[in-house]
Amino acid sequence: MIERESWEITSTAEWLEWRRRDITASRVGALFDCHPYLSRDQLAALMRGSSDAGTSSVPDSAAMRRGRILEPAVAAAIAEERPAWVLTKASAYHRLPALRLGATPDYFAESTDPRERGPGIIQIKTVNPQQWDRWQAKPPLVYVLQTLTEMLVTGCEWGWLATMVTSQSYPVHYTAVPRHAPAEERILAAVAQWWAEFDSGALAPAAEAAGLAEALDDGSSIDLSGDNALPGILDEREMLRQSLTMEEARLKEIDYQIKNRIGKARTGWLPGWSISYATSHRKETVIAARDIRTLRIRRLAEQDAVE
Repeated sequence: MIERESWEITSTAEWLEWRRRDITASRVGALFDCHPYLSRDQLAALMRGSSDAGTSSVPDSAAMRRGRILEPAVAAAIAEERPAWVLTKASAYHRLPALRLGATPDYFAESTDPRERGPGIIQIKTVNPQQWDRWQAKPPLVYVLQTLTEMLVTGCEWGWLATMVTSQSYPVHYTAVPRHAPAEERILAAVAQWWAEFDSGALAPAAEAAGLAEALDDGSSIDLSGDNALPGILDEREMLRQSLTMEEARLKEIDYQIKNRIGKARTGWLPGWSISYATSHRKETVIAARDIRTLRIRRLAEQDAVE
C-alpha cells in the first residue's frame, strides 16, 4: 500500500522548499524529455539550488502570471458548464514520502455523475489561441502526465484537464485523464531511476560546485587594456551568443512540436521527410569529481568600467 501524506500550505517559501525536495507533478515531464521548459539537467540544478537552472529557476513569468490570475475565472466557467462538479480549491502539498514524489493540485472535485466516484482532480491551464492551434486543439503530453501524477499522488480516481483559450469568447476545452496503471508504473519507474542517478552523483553537479584548484589558476589578475583586438572580439562574442540563444530556443520549440505530433509512434513520414522518435537505452555514467576553469564574461556598465 502506498503511504501518502499532505501538508497544509501556510507560506510560499515553505511550499517552495517542500517542492525542491521532491520530483513534482509539474516537472515529471522532464523525466520523459517532453517538458517544453525544463530539461533533466535544469531539474537537477533546481534541486541543488544552483543558478545553472536557467530560465526554469525564474519564480514567475508572463504565462505563469496569466494562469494565476485567470485560474479562478476558469473555475467559475467550469461551475457554469459542468454543474455536476463541485470544485474545491486545493490548499495542501501532497506527496508520496517513500518515493519523494509530490503534487500541488489546482482543484479537487466531487461529482454527481455515477461514473465519477469519489474526489477527482481538475487541472487548469490557460493558453493563447496561437498556442492552442500549435497544440492542434489537444493538451500536450507534459500536462497529461502532470494530471495523472496528481491523481496518483492524491489517490483520486478520476481527473480532467480544463484548458481555457484566451480568445474573445474564452472557451474551456475539457480533456479526460483516466487512471492508467501502465502509465503510472512508468512514472514511478522514471522517478525511482531519477533519484538513483541523482543520489549517486551520476547527474553531475554544476561546475561551480567543484571549485577551482590552485594548479589551474594562480589567483592573479592581468591588465588587458592594451590589447587593441580584444574589444572587437568580445563584441562579436556577445552578438554570437545572443544569436545562438534565440536559435537554440526556437529549435527546442520546433522539436517539442514535432514530438507531440508523433506521440507514441516510433516513426513518421510525410512527402520529402522521414522522422524517427525511437526509444534508446542510455547507459549509466558516473562523472568523476574534478576541478575545472570556467570562462565568464559580462559587459560592464560605463560607470563600473572606470576606477
